[in-house]
Amino acid sequence: MQNLWCWRCRAIVPMLNEDEYAQVSSLYGEAMKSTKEFRLRCNIPLESASIEERFEPVRARYEQLTGMVNCHENAILHHRLSLYGEPCRHCQKPLRSRAAKVCGSCMTAVG
Repeated sequence: MQNLWCWRCRAIVPMLNEDEYAQVSSLYGEAMKSTKEFRLRCNIPLESASIEERFEPVRARYEQLTGMVNCHENAILHHRLSLYGEPCRHCQKPLRSRAAKVCGSCMTAVG
C-alpha cells in the first residue's frame, strides 16, 4: 500500500499493490456474482437489490488494508498502483498511465 494522487478522486488516497488488489478484486467479483444470482433467484429488480450490503466485504477489506473508511467500491478498483505511471518531473503527480505522453495535471511532456 502506498499513498498516491488519484485522478478520479482528486485526492491522495491509499493505492493497493498487486497482492492487495487481488484480494479486493476477488471480493468485488463475488459481490457482483451474488448480486446477479440473488436478483435472478428472487426476481428482484436492480433498484431493490441492496448494493450497500453486497459490497460491504469489499469496503471492509480495503479499510483493513489501508485504514481508509467507507471508500466507494467502484473507486477502490481504481486505487491500484500498477495503473499509474511515474511521477511527473514537473509537478510530481503520478502520470495517469504508464504509457502517458503528457502529464494530465500540468501538461508537461513526458520524456
